[in-house]
Amino acid sequence: MKPVIIPKKHSEQKVAFLFLLPALLAFALFKYYPIFQGIFVSFFKINIVEFPGEFVGFDNYFRAFKDQDFYSSLLHNFYFWGVGLILAFWPPILLAMLINEIRIFKTFMKLVYFIPAVAPSIAVTVLWKYAWQPDYGFANYILGLFGLPYQLWLNEPNLVYWCMYFPGLVVAGGMNMLIYLASMQEIPEEQYEAAMMEGAGFIHRIWYITIPRILPVIKIMFVLDLIAKANEVTTPLVMTGGGPIGATQTLILYAYKIAFNSQDYSYAITLANIVFIMVFVITAIQMKLTSKKD
Repeated sequence: MKPVIIPKKHSEQKVAFLFLLPALLAFALFKYYPIFQGIFVSFFKINIVEFPGEFVGFDNYFRAFKDQDFYSSLLHNFYFWGVGLILAFWPPILLAMLINEIRIFKTFMKLVYFIPAVAPSIAVTVLWKYAWQPDYGFANYILGLFGLPYQLWLNEPNLVYWCMYFPGLVVAGGMNMLIYLASMQEIPEEQYEAAMMEGAGFIHRIWYITIPRILPVIKIMFVLDLIAKANEVTTPLVMTGGGPIGATQTLILYAYKIAFNSQDYSYAITLANIVFIMVFVITAIQMKLTSKKD
């Protein structure tokens, strides 16, 4: 009887699967189970004593689509995405391009711009909140030095979004900058040298060499940024609490207030589920369009 020989490829796949199994179990327990549980309880009027409570079907979803605060909060998410795209998405890309052109002190520059990413985000947000205080904040102090009128900053609906994402413009860098820089380091140096021999300047090298080579990374980071803005809650919660007059209340922040202020957990979970579905659909469409272009 001849021994059964297992192909090497199959044995390697089994080993890889065994190593992935703990991560798959963790994802199933801590990621997918809460998602499906949240979808399940959104069809009930939750009763903590007799969980899950009274079955109400799609009533919570119908309530959301009749809720004016739902639509205003959704609009605020788009405001956050638009302003963040200008002040927080592109600066790390531009900064990585500049650092990539540096021939000396490159490691030092990477360290300098990465350090802010190590600081706790809540602490940084609180510091910037005090910087924007109209009475004693650093921003109005700077305006006073130049004889300019003071501003209300976070209390002004027309300025509050720009104030929240201004730190991303000033301290552009962190993890995103390193990701872009790492992708640029994969570009063969010979391409830049050949372009320089042909007389191509900095702008031409960036436009015709760098951007096309890192475009897949930019697309992925764009999707991740879209997901982050759809789930935006920390910055408005810490800086404004959703104010002024509800101008920065996002969908997740609205759900948070419904859950912990009104104890209406069914409706809060429903709002979170709607955000999840919207992000899932938009991301799927965007990735599908991107794959077709590629």
